[in-house]
Amino acid sequence: MNKTKWEIAWDEARLKSPGRVRMQNEAAWAGYWDEVADEYLCDVIAGEPVYRAIISYLTRQGAFRDSDRVLDVGCGPGTYALIFAERARQVDALDSSAAMLAAMSREASHRGLAKLRPLQVKWEELVPEGRYDLAFSAMSPAVKDAPTLRKLEACSSRSCCLVTYGENPDYGPINDLWKAVIGKRPATNAFHYVYPYNLLREIDRKPVLEMFELERAKHVPVDRLVRQHVTYFGIFTAIDSRSERLIREYFESRSDAGLFEVKTHVRLAAICWDVPGRAGT
Repeated sequence: MNKTKWEIAWDEARLKSPGRVRMQNEAAWAGYWDEVADEYLCDVIAGEPVYRAIISYLTRQGAFRDSDRVLDVGCGPGTYALIFAERARQVDALDSSAAMLAAMSREASHRGLAKLRPLQVKWEELVPEGRYDLAFSAMSPAVKDAPTLRKLEACSSRSCCLVTYGENPDYGPINDLWKAVIGKRPATNAFHYVYPYNLLREIDRKPVLEMFELERAKHVPVDRLVRQHVTYFGIFTAIDSRSERLIREYFESRSDAGLFEVKTHVRLAAICWDVPGRAGT
């Protein structure tokens, strides 16, 4: 089967991405996600109004309905799964990180959500138990190319949604530190919405696109940021005492009373489409 124009373009963008998951760094990526799980959940709670707005949009589009059976691929600490579980018949929340799923389960228990089922499995290894009403994935490296996008659709009997970047993100300190610790960072836009959106159009789907803005700021202890960034850069290179010193100096020189202000501005693109032959059912 010949690849389409946008499938080729997406492949090329992914191969240029310095942060992509590879066989040799898969375990290191897993360790990083485990380390940041609890803080990630705090960020999710802070940004929940935006995530609720996206799910309200899915409801208006008919992609998510009360009593749906939902699959959330790469759920993290429950960014969307916790909200889906308030109304869904069942939410299967898939992630390869045990710490992410544990954080989600604790929060689900706190909220009294009983219809959320964590699945610790790699996306490529999932064999679904039948099809879901909605197959969903947001900001996850699991859906990274045409085959993984098609697998998402194959898991649904009716509706699909992918939430990804609506513009190239500003990685902030990571960009600055990458140059100091590793060297020049290649430009990347592998998770830009143009690839899945235009690929879906190429294969005769009718994707609907909506943009959302996520903004927040928080103050984080320098020691925590140093630890997290040492782990992050350790995914891509060996971290020695010099590299750790550069990371610490970066944050300490920009901090106030041991706290560094982390600002986030992300444009999120929500792409919805119907499974062929099932539109409107």
